[in-house]
Amino acid sequence: MPQQKRHVVLSVITVGMLLFTGCTSGNSVTVEPMSEYTPKPDLELIHSIRKNKDASKELYEVYRDLTLIDIHNHDAGYPAVVSKWGQYGIDRIVLFGDISEPSAQATDQLAWDQYRKEPAHVYPSFAGFPIYEEEGLSIVKDKLEQGYLNIGEIAAASTYSPIVSKVEWKAKHPNDGYFPQIYDLAAKYRVPILLHIDPPNGPPISDLEKALEQHPDTIIIFGHANAYNDPSHIKNLLAKHPNVYIDFFAGFTAYNPESTNKLQDFIPLMEEYPDRFMLSTDSGFGLTTEQAAKALYETIDLLTPETALKIASQNYERLIELQPPTDTQIKRITALSAKLGKKETYRLNKRMANELIFKLESKS
Repeated sequence: MPQQKRHVVLSVITVGMLLFTGCTSGNSVTVEPMSEYTPKPDLELIHSIRKNKDASKELYEVYRDLTLIDIHNHDAGYPAVVSKWGQYGIDRIVLFGDISEPSAQATDQLAWDQYRKEPAHVYPSFAGFPIYEEEGLSIVKDKLEQGYLNIGEIAAASTYSPIVSKVEWKAKHPNDGYFPQIYDLAAKYRVPILLHIDPPNGPPISDLEKALEQHPDTIIIFGHANAYNDPSHIKNLLAKHPNVYIDFFAGFTAYNPESTNKLQDFIPLMEEYPDRFMLSTDSGFGLTTEQAAKALYETIDLLTPETALKIASQNYERLIELQPPTDTQIKRITALSAKLGKKETYRLNKRMANELIFKLESKS
């Protein structure tokens, strides 16, 4: 895996009151939440890459210096997940394992363990909670307080998937059970939620639209929205709902013989909504690892430089970097710092708070 390439500028403002956290201080420790994120444009890099492109090389070699985030990856149980995908230049992975069934609780923990080992390359997500039981709400809140940075993939509806249609905690539709309360929690913690929805049309999408309308502050990512779907259907959602984001499983469109579209068919829509698309491998579902990775770069190569940078990393990175630290994180930082005799003022977002906790724990 190449050295982490975080091209970000983070700014701090004084915060009197935040949604649920604030500046917490002990006798000698203060935690001030980060509040703004501005990506650093890297247009010179991408222009240079394209100007000096070597046609004899694979695109993942050509674009290796470009920051790339895979926002949908099930390989939490694979010990070498970072190197597996890193060999193709993928810098960071939104990582989880099983979804919407009891076994997902074990893979949620594996995702967290991978994050502790490789915090520069992993964003931990979780998917193991029952959608029809109140216990599910407690699990969601506890995971978000702990420091998980993403919810999902969650089975919000599934009729045709040979795997997801059979999971125990599958919902009937994206506004069913305790989904409304979970959306409220996602908004409170400013965490995106990734949903599996199939079919990607008809009643499940009508219920998705209701959820988007009723929870305008919740960022809902429509998982592999391009699979068995037409660009015009995605456009209708994007035009009506500013809080829906699109997980583009490029490998499906590029390499799955059941796809009725080509990558080029989605490019105009990506250019029209450059802030709302993100890329994923879906762990290469139905494909080889190389096909899933190559398709990401084939998509990037078709986009304008500005849009390519956003879709490759900046759109998802923004969702991560704007998450404030939680009460649980702040208390943990305060306790660990006091134990180590530190007198510090920390300025942190949620991701940075996690990484600081890991560092302090290793010293205590």
